[in-house]
Amino acid sequence: MTAAPCPGGERRGSATAPAARAAVVAVLLALLCAQMLYAAYTMSATDDEPYCIVSGLAALRTGDYRFNVDHPPLMNMALGAAAHLAGAAPLPRNQDWQQGLRMKYSYFYLWTGLNAPKAVNLVTAARFPVIALSLGLALLVFLWTRQLYGWKAALLPLALYCFEPNLIAHSSVATLDLGLTAAFCFTLYAFWRYARTGRFRYLALTGLALGAAAVIKLPGLLLLLVLPVLLYVGRKEERPVTAGSVAVPEPPAAAGMAAGVAGLATPLALILSFALVFMWAVYRFSFAPVSTAPGALRIPLGQYWQNISFQLSHEQGGHVAYLLGMISSTGWWYYYPLAFLVKTSLPLLLLLGFALSRGRLDRDELFLGIPAALFFAAAVMQNLDLGIRYLLPIYPLLIILVGRILTRDWPAHWQAWPRRAALALALWAVAEAVIHAPQYLAYFNQLAGGPARGGRVLVDSNLDWGQDLRQLAAWQRRHPEASPLHFAYFGPADVARYGVRCERLPDLGPKDPLRPPEWYTTASQPRAGWIAISVNCLKLLPSYRWLGSYQPVDRAGYSILIYHLPAGAEYQSPP
Repeated sequence: MTAAPCPGGERRGSATAPAARAAVVAVLLALLCAQMLYAAYTMSATDDEPYCIVSGLAALRTGDYRFNVDHPPLMNMALGAAAHLAGAAPLPRNQDWQQGLRMKYSYFYLWTGLNAPKAVNLVTAARFPVIALSLGLALLVFLWTRQLYGWKAALLPLALYCFEPNLIAHSSVATLDLGLTAAFCFTLYAFWRYARTGRFRYLALTGLALGAAAVIKLPGLLLLLVLPVLLYVGRKEERPVTAGSVAVPEPPAAAGMAAGVAGLATPLALILSFALVFMWAVYRFSFAPVSTAPGALRIPLGQYWQNISFQLSHEQGGHVAYLLGMISSTGWWYYYPLAFLVKTSLPLLLLLGFALSRGRLDRDELFLGIPAALFFAAAVMQNLDLGIRYLLPIYPLLIILVGRILTRDWPAHWQAWPRRAALALALWAVAEAVIHAPQYLAYFNQLAGGPARGGRVLVDSNLDWGQDLRQLAAWQRRHPEASPLHFAYFGPADVARYGVRCERLPDLGPKDPLRPPEWYTTASQPRAGWIAISVNCLKLLPSYRWLGSYQPVDRAGYSILIYHLPAGAEYQSPP
């Protein structure tokens, strides 16, 4: 049962209505683009970007996927293509290449040698494919909502997408999360269109989009669970077929079950076939070993099985995470629910709660609600608590559902209030984005006390991904007396390329391969003078706990704290 489109559309016969609609959509998309460009040109390289760019460049130029060990290469190749067009230097086949040392190779390739003078520009250029994808996803949000609820109702979700800090933040960095989000949502949209029309072209598009999601990032494989559930639930929701006023007799139970299984299996098999062909095409139809063990069996998509093996090992080994002052390598079940509550803008949370309170989801809306619920549940059950970016694919789906506020039946004396409330909350959402621009990555809502207090709740890519080197360099220019500056930096860049003059302190590395391993254990001692420290280093490294006795005197962005410690601080024992 299709949701009723929003009543009260444009006047019939109005020649200006389509142009006016297009103009409003264009303005919102232009504002989104402006925010993403502002952030892309303001942020320094974030933690995953150099590796994503260089591994994609290697796969694109050489057909060698040795650096794409944790996730498949499709999105990386798009980022690498942008860096290639921006003039990235040839890839040296040195010892690090031969040994597959991806982090070390990425650092040297990007920040030294021929690329060094243009490394910052290469990172910025690699962000443009992500920006383009996000604009396309915003348009998809508008089109899907319009088909569900009508064009006026569609403007609200489009505006919410264009001013949601988490979406803007991850649309402005050269990483995989927005790419997965776009492919995930397009797969669901194509499948929804197939469920409504039964047309083969939407079935084929679903398969191709599923293949793209799977070779962008491994969580895209969750669609293999989502699609059968949607197909089953969607068919279960259909009304019985009738001939006039007489119901058509149902087939016998056994025959009905067999027909049902065949009806589910055939489209799913076709979708999977299209997906597998697309995935293999990304790997140039090559055969590769399923593992790095000598003599391993070579099969189609062998590299993909290596990605799965790597992620399973990562899941078992865990990853250091921070939550409310606690540190764990196995995580907490409530990490992602809490992250969603404090990282999502309050107006969006209120609008979403308002929308979900308006009764059960109809058949069309289940194509939004079920995938969002399953993806959220999968995030909660995993061991890796790595930031709100792992929930990014559910944001467009939930934003589309907000459109139902303007189409549900309301009591007569409340008719005007939903639109007024939606407008007020939408304006609040716009204000949140404007006030915090361009610090979208570090955004926290008022429940956490805003970005300045967000580090008490969460760190990692929620707050500190190495993005504030430009802000630190600007702070140094305003404070020439702060010299020498000692800096414990979380991030992948050569800080000098962003204008930071400092003496480096140990970080969460070794990120800088120029430092010997013993340097990381001997240099982080209490000291007096000017100290800048990334929030991740402060929260996750025990060797900096002694700084807890002092208050920072300033900050660069929200991810770098600055201290000025008195003489004698170097003689104090860590608390």
